[in-house]
Amino acid sequence: MFNWRNLSWKHLFVVLLLLHILPLWIFAYFPSQDGASHVYNGLVLKEYGKHENYQMRNAWELNLTIFPNWLSHICLLAFLYVFPPVIAEKVLLTIAIGMVPIAFFYFFNALHKDEKGHPVYAWLGFPFAYNYLLYMGFYNFQLSISFFFFSFGFWWKHKNDMQVRYLVWLYVLLLLTYLSHIASYGLVVLGISVAGCCLSGAPALTAAWRTRAEGFTALLQTLVISLKPVFRFLLYMVPMYFVLLDYYLQSTKQHQQGNHRGMEWVWEYFWGVKSIVYFTDWHVTANYFLLAVLGIAVIISIGYRIHRKAWVKRTDAFLLIAFLLTYMFVRAPWSYGPGGWINDRIHLYILPMLAAALIPNMGKSFRYAVAACLVLFSLLHFGRTAYDHARIAPEIAELVSGTHLIEPHSTYQMRSADWHKSDALGKVEYVTPYVHHMALYGVYADDVAHLANYEAEFNYFPVNRNDENAPDDYLDLWYHKASADYIVAWYPPDTPEFWAYTADYDIIHETKHLQLYRKKRADGPILELWNKTEAGNLIIRFDMQPNGSATALDHHAIGPDTEYESGKFGWNTRSPHEGYRVYRRTTALAQDGVWGQRDAAFKLDLPNGTYRVTNTFQAREDATHAINLFANGTQALKDFTITDDDGVLQHTYTVEATDGHLTQVIFSPKDRVRHEDDWANKNHFWIWNGCTVEQIQSK
Repeated sequence: MFNWRNLSWKHLFVVLLLLHILPLWIFAYFPSQDGASHVYNGLVLKEYGKHENYQMRNAWELNLTIFPNWLSHICLLAFLYVFPPVIAEKVLLTIAIGMVPIAFFYFFNALHKDEKGHPVYAWLGFPFAYNYLLYMGFYNFQLSISFFFFSFGFWWKHKNDMQVRYLVWLYVLLLLTYLSHIASYGLVVLGISVAGCCLSGAPALTAAWRTRAEGFTALLQTLVISLKPVFRFLLYMVPMYFVLLDYYLQSTKQHQQGNHRGMEWVWEYFWGVKSIVYFTDWHVTANYFLLAVLGIAVIISIGYRIHRKAWVKRTDAFLLIAFLLTYMFVRAPWSYGPGGWINDRIHLYILPMLAAALIPNMGKSFRYAVAACLVLFSLLHFGRTAYDHARIAPEIAELVSGTHLIEPHSTYQMRSADWHKSDALGKVEYVTPYVHHMALYGVYADDVAHLANYEAEFNYFPVNRNDENAPDDYLDLWYHKASADYIVAWYPPDTPEFWAYTADYDIIHETKHLQLYRKKRADGPILELWNKTEAGNLIIRFDMQPNGSATALDHHAIGPDTEYESGKFGWNTRSPHEGYRVYRRTTALAQDGVWGQRDAAFKLDLPNGTYRVTNTFQAREDATHAINLFANGTQALKDFTITDDDGVLQHTYTVEATDGHLTQVIFSPKDRVRHEDDWANKNHFWIWNGCTVEQIQSK
């Protein structure tokens, strides 16, 4: 027979943990601001190595360096090999949100392991699991919250017996914190340093005070002996300081000053506990209840200590840390260079550090009362969050309702008159859960370039914008006039600028608030550009050459800047390709050509059918090239080697066209790297002189 008396706080913890994870799986999309963008860039990391994904490779380049913003991208990259994109995000969020309460309980249990009962203030982990920075989509920082408390708790647990194996585990936890976010890493190193110096230095000062009257020699001997724990502590902390100092020096070199929000904003944020406010100000009112509970707990804790004459406790170090974090929160800039939300990140740790300084065991009634209040607050906080999820979910579903219409190997831009606008909430106050959900238009079809990918503008993300394709400044990211295949408009702007921008587009999908535009297309291939063979088959010939060069007879001139036009042909990438001439006796077709170091895609619209394709190559003087080529996703050439001694070489293959086009992607192998002193003898670039496409069989 079930007996409720057998239930413990651990059962309640499991129930609350499952409850907090439930919304992730009930609703189709998590309403964060940047989250979907992380999913898209995780997919870019996964697919970038495939040369047939020429639009991704044309738009982006990888930033594969070690920096403190990596962990969520690594996790998403791994999950994307197993799960579809949106499910991969849900798995990551399940871990990122679920680990926070677990880390809080680990931390508070480590602090108060000698106390009776459960760690009361650990229930704060639930309301802090759903926080403002999570809904901003800062998944790396969300992961770092857990590692902050795991690292701090592990150090506290083993601080008096820091063996080599414990030190290794501490370094691993701190490395994970660093790879998640530099702010949490810096704050946990600061917190451990303050606590370590307090715990090790206080006995030294006490011993010195007791021997102050015994003379200088005795005082010095006492200090040397009593300060040994401080020196040991600082010794194993040196690697952590070095990492932090290196990052700080690099940051100050790049950025000279920060941007402050002003004291009115600071105090409004502080007393509203806005690190756990995201959609509306409803949570601000609820947060006053949390402040009241903690305020009463502080007063009772002080009274208890006065009554027991417990003037000093080891956990008082956390009170000092809380005061220090509060000072940093007030004085710190909101942003420093491209990195922002500095105050928000610091603020999130202030209340947990304050709670860590409170006495948790002042009688069973007090413990149960505090726990009940914190659990009640967690349920209120979570309940409103789930309610807002339910109201926003249909709007995000409408926003992404056209994703299935995006075709492979395409590009898109996005526009909106107001990213904060919402029918359900009127206005989403602090985050914009719609703006970067546009990134999901790039994850359901192969090789789609999301041209407003904000992450690509910053060097602390693993996917950066291709230098040759970068807009002049950040605003150009949104208003860049480069042609895109699609435009996704949410609450479409009713302005002359938007009408002019979409003049060459057709609306292919429309809902109450969404319009999806596709660039106008020709009705089919323009066959007047083709010739016919004696057998009556279609044939078209291209002469790859510098702009303005002489063109071989019956060939179309293709220069480095010949852009693809619907129904016709041309380069379907903006990757750099250049023209060249061969200064020796050769054929009219091979006397000049185009070359490039990045992948390039040449697209030709044609009737469906089977085609024979003949490509012509001739090496530059004193150079060797290894040509690779994909035709409609199938590799037709692999390390096709061309040397200066070969003369004119031709390669022929057959290909099936089923989607009304032939796209040839040409590239050089990865190990072909230019050497400044001997560039001509290195296979660092591809060359292409001409191409003939002949129909064998029509459909």
